Amino acid sequence: MPMDADVRRAVVVGAGMAGLAAARVLADGFEVVTVIERDTLPSASAPRAGAPQGHHVHGLLALGAEVFEGYFPGLRSELEQAGAPVWDWGEGLCAVLPNGTPPPTPMGMPIQTFSRPLLEQVLRQRVTALEPVTLRDGLTVTGLRTAMPGKVTGVRVKDGDGEDEIAADLVVDASGRSSHLPQWLAALGLPSPRTTTVDAQVGYASRTYSYPEGQAPPSWMGLLQPLRAPDFHKGCYAIQIENKALHVTLHGANGTQLPHSDDDFLSFAKTLRGPVADTIASLTPTSAVRRYARTVNRKIAYHRLARWPDGLIALGDSVCTFNPAYGQGMTVAALEARLLEQMLGNRHARTPLDGQAFQKRLARLTASSWLMATTPDRAWQQSQPWPVKAGNWFMNRLIDTVPHDPQLYTAFSGLFHMTAGPLTLADPRLLSRVLIGPRSGEGPRTTTA
Repeated sequence: MPMDADVRRAVVVGAGMAGLAAARVLADGFEVVTVIERDTLPSASAPRAGAPQGHHVHGLLALGAEVFEGYFPGLRSELEQAGAPVWDWGEGLCAVLPNGTPPPTPMGMPIQTFSRPLLEQVLRQRVTALEPVTLRDGLTVTGLRTAMPGKVTGVRVKDGDGEDEIAADLVVDASGRSSHLPQWLAALGLPSPRTTTVDAQVGYASRTYSYPEGQAPPSWMGLLQPLRAPDFHKGCYAIQIENKALHVTLHGANGTQLPHSDDDFLSFAKTLRGPVADTIASLTPTSAVRRYARTVNRKIAYHRLARWPDGLIALGDSVCTFNPAYGQGMTVAALEARLLEQMLGNRHARTPLDGQAFQKRLARLTASSWLMATTPDRAWQQSQPWPVKAGNWFMNRLIDTVPHDPQLYTAFSGLFHMTAGPLTLADPRLLSRVLIGPRSGEGPRTTTA
């Protein structure tokens, strides 16, 4: 059935972070926005099958929080009312680094911590409240709808035993790591795009805890013990979240065996430096131990295809996924939504989006985050090109100096949270401190934890 030429329609495949952010932007310029989600979505804050990483610690970087707040005014307050604490990164983080723990350093960098399901639920409610948006869950997209070669006009869907088509002027693939877009493009006669992967074989084991009545929470709001090749192949993240809960994720690289049971979880924690084991020993577990190992960095080079169909774009984990250990995924999704807004231009314009140009700009947008994630992950490989060795040498030198240099710690935190670019460290005063490195006697300890 032909579409009404006066009604602009968009379809978003996937109701995760990238899909919800894209739908928010599209609602400003399209009269009808249909978000399609394969999962049957929970009515309350709860993990879902299509986002198994929802059981594990999530972090929204400072830049990502700023972008989301711009699209959803009052989001931080709404999350805070739901119990998600707000705290200063420099004051509230206990960073157990190879060369020590930086002392509390006020940075004026507000951070909010919560579970992935809570954030997703609040964003989903905000997006579906927009007049143009309809969310259809329990629906599987089986392919692209086309009217002519090189032109996408919607999607084909399956609901139980029935099949249907949904027409659209623009289809956005935000279906994540499980995207079938390469196969859909092959069905249109397009070549397979090149896929690049970097796998440090990082795995997670997570659970949540509650505090016994009368017991105060720890003095820190977040605990970070990062991995680092080749000596530090165990680590953890722990954050205080809504419902006065503590969410703990233990992780290991290079095939490290992760805990399965309650006893294994505590035993693993006891092998780590820092306070995580002592903290959880007296707490009450409120969830089973959940494991996750789909942490490979993967980039699909859609931007290099010589032909790209009109009426189609891809973003989020459908295009570029990062090892979640670096916390970049949700922030990059927000930045991709901002790119979509910029390329759509005036919200009342009727000019079609140039999908091929979008994919090229998206590749540039994700380049620095890809480098930040894959450079340390490549360090676990036995053979490394010299740029990787040089990059890891510099980053390790920086992190080893941070515990003893509050100004450098603040600069590094801005880089980590993407509120500052790499050129921040080009300041001669900071660069010289990194190159000189820690003072004598302040070198990192060599340990497997």
